Amino acid sequence: MDQLRVAVGEEVVVSDGRTIRVTSHMYDALTRIRPALVATAQARAITTYGALNLATGRPYADHGLGPALAVLEVDCARRGEPPLTALVVTASTHEVAGGFHGDPPADRDACWHRWDRARPRRRRRAG
Repeated sequence: MDQLRVAVGEEVVVSDGRTIRVTSHMYDALTRIRPALVATAQARAITTYGALNLATGRPYADHGLGPALAVLEVDCARRGEPPLTALVVTASTHEVAGGFHGDPPADRDACWHRWDRARPRRRRRAG
């Protein structure tokens, strides 16, 4: 996976106007969260906050992923990608949490389309 488009120590202005400082802990967590969400997009799936936290080694306490996901939205925007964070939903409602800014169904479709095209294709052998 390539480098994140945010840096340790950077003060990132997120979609709701807050400024979040990227710590080394957050950066390390994002290096695990981003590939997990790319794999989720490639599977044309969604995941819950709890499942994402568990799958990435529990970098945060339950209900503590919000700031890291807000910074991941910025990382995606800097790459010209749809927000992978649209794929993360609450277990009870299967919808994004209140901190997400965007159009969840459209952003999910955009993620699924973007990473489906990025998936390596196997060539069929002739004959």
